[in-house]
Amino acid sequence: MKKWLAILSLFFFVACSSGEKKKMAEQLETPKRVKVKTEILKKEMVNTAITYSGTVFSNTTTYLMPKVVGYIEKIYAKEGERFKKGDLLVKIKSKELEDKREFAKAAVKEAENGLKQAELGIAMAKQQYQQAKAAFELAEKTYKRFQNLIANESVSKQEFDEVEAKYKMAKAAYELAERNVKLAEEKLNQVKIKRKQALAALSEVNTYLSYTKIVAPFDGIVLEKKSDVGNLAAPGQPILKIGSLDNVVYAFVNESATGKFKVGSEVEVEIPSVGIRYTAKVLEISPDVDPATRNFKVKLTGNINATPGMYAKINITGAKENILLVPKQSVVVRGQLEIVFVDKNGRAELRIVKTGRRFQDKVEILSGLSEGEKIVIENADKLNAGDILEG
Repeated sequence: MKKWLAILSLFFFVACSSGEKKKMAEQLETPKRVKVKTEILKKEMVNTAITYSGTVFSNTTTYLMPKVVGYIEKIYAKEGERFKKGDLLVKIKSKELEDKREFAKAAVKEAENGLKQAELGIAMAKQQYQQAKAAFELAEKTYKRFQNLIANESVSKQEFDEVEAKYKMAKAAYELAERNVKLAEEKLNQVKIKRKQALAALSEVNTYLSYTKIVAPFDGIVLEKKSDVGNLAAPGQPILKIGSLDNVVYAFVNESATGKFKVGSEVEVEIPSVGIRYTAKVLEISPDVDPATRNFKVKLTGNINATPGMYAKINITGAKENILLVPKQSVVVRGQLEIVFVDKNGRAELRIVKTGRRFQDKVEILSGLSEGEKIVIENADKLNAGDILEG
């Protein structure tokens, strides 16, 4: 017994670091008394579970890309930050578009002034036309009357000639006023067209300027920042990668486990980083197997409290097994070894063990212990081989 203990202690001594070796050597020389609790090791029937790795993904992902050229002035959301639909996420500075807007505003102002002048011109032309028309109608009546009078020799030739001259002048003035109205109307139409074009140009540049503000298309989360403030922004170059808040979990499962997943069935999913555990439904099983890993993808329902990119554990309940289990606190890690202390006639005997699966507060023992042995389950971390056990 002493020889075996010495050999085991030597092996453990070699496996430890230099600092631990020195400490252990000192402790091995003088066994100490340690108050402990023990229990008889026996097999337990457990529901085993197979765990697969997975990742949370947004159900919808997209890249936010600018529609105009400029420089990124501000990014309002950080990676992992959530946002609402319509929130401003990115602002782009475009001096070229701002200059075009000022030019378009000036063109609209000029067209507005031109329109006012044209409207004033047509009003004056119409007024002159009405005056010329009234004068012409009066001159025409007088001329016709004098035609009858000259025929009857009731007026002199000189009087008739004077009336005829006034008639011709009134007619010419009337025709000129009529042409002026038409010209004024044509000018007004041209100015209206120019104004419409100026307003359209301003509307167009304002539309492009609206593209300098990139807003969220849906409620979501920033998955990745693809560019930085000050960088050139151009169409086709992504600035942010975003995803929707509704998410899914993709499990990566080896091909031998195909039969454990069925569309519509339920599995347990755990998101360790945020302490989420929920029942997920199998939505889809990919028919394609990755030739490199021999894994296939299983799509599961997500959880609103999980963030895309988080690690997920998918637990599948297996068959019941009768296995050796010890409390996790009875397994002591020293150096690169896992050990359990056994009560051998009141003294601590060190056993190097190989552990397996974890079941809540217990650990599976694959080798190093046998059923029926008395193991230390409390204060095991204070023990060294050969220490005297009390309690």
